[in-house]
Amino acid sequence: MVSKVNIEPDRIEMFNLSAAMGSRWAEICTEFTAKIKELGPSPIWIADQKKRSGK
Repeated sequence: MVSKVNIEPDRIEMFNLSAAMGSRWAEICTEFTAKIKELGPSPIWIADQKKRSGK
């Protein structure tokens, strides 16, 4: 469904963690942040920047 709105499916992940899994949550956040940085800017962000600049 997300690919229909021009978002790579790799940009979305879902996890089910308990409140006691704080260290695992931190690992997931670090890993996902690195993954998103590799993917580069979101197509939605790019389109918004073009719209704002009038290009």
